[in-house]
Amino acid sequence: MFTTALVALDQSPAAPATLARLTDLSTWGIKKVILAHVVRVSYNQFAAYDHGENYREWLERCAKPLKKAGLEVTVCVRISGLVADELLAIAGEFDADLLLVGSRAHSRASTLFLGSVARDLIRKTTLSLFLEWVAPDAEDTGTEGAPPVTPALNQVLLATDLSRYASGAENLIRELSTEATRIDLLTVLTPDGLINTPALPVMAAAALNHIRDYLPGKPEQISVLTPKGSPAETIVRIASERDATLIIIGKHGQGWLESKLIGTTATEVCEAAQRPVLIAPLKKGE
Repeated sequence: MFTTALVALDQSPAAPATLARLTDLSTWGIKKVILAHVVRVSYNQFAAYDHGENYREWLERCAKPLKKAGLEVTVCVRISGLVADELLAIAGEFDADLLLVGSRAHSRASTLFLGSVARDLIRKTTLSLFLEWVAPDAEDTGTEGAPPVTPALNQVLLATDLSRYASGAENLIRELSTEATRIDLLTVLTPDGLINTPALPVMAAAALNHIRDYLPGKPEQISVLTPKGSPAETIVRIASERDATLIIIGKHGQGWLESKLIGTTATEVCEAAQRPVLIAPLKKGE
């Protein structure tokens, strides 16, 4: 499934919860972890180099409990003006197959919590990206103080538009289904889609049932859902109603322009879901 995770960290209250998620992800096959921080270059580059050493010491402290848990951990600190690009370069150097990023709202009233780095990673990554949502009132409890996370595969919501771009997410749910407790398979029927294709409800249900029939795992419950509405808003609403512990969604668009134009649903879901989201890009050959 996955073997090597690149974990992007900074010294924020999102870090403990992000690190705690690694215990859960170890059941997915993760054996190697790269704890990475990219110091953004400022006008004073020498100060950035000094600050980078402080981050390395902090990451080494973060690594200790992970090593005790049996994970192979590497610490990596880089300095760059392009943080997301540098993180992706590190992932390539270490052959990572999963990115883990934590993100946190700035206030209880805020539903928009993605920073520029997270948005850039969503847009540019060709690897699966696990976005760990952290509550806005979370405190920085240190490297070992985060409470256990709810297992992501307790209640999984697969959101697919049944296009070729969603095949990465659909293939991923097949791999994860052996460990999942409950799974919801969801396609949102948009107003335009219903107008253009009157048989869309029947076609969508048939396609989701096909995915269900070929899931190798035996979850306690698998549901097929075809609600009407706008994609992002409906996915977020259903995830809340079903108390999803993880949303899996495909990433639309392969190039910069495509991602800007049609790759918005995944980003909007990440912004508003208030729960973990796993983004699965379309892989070569899929």
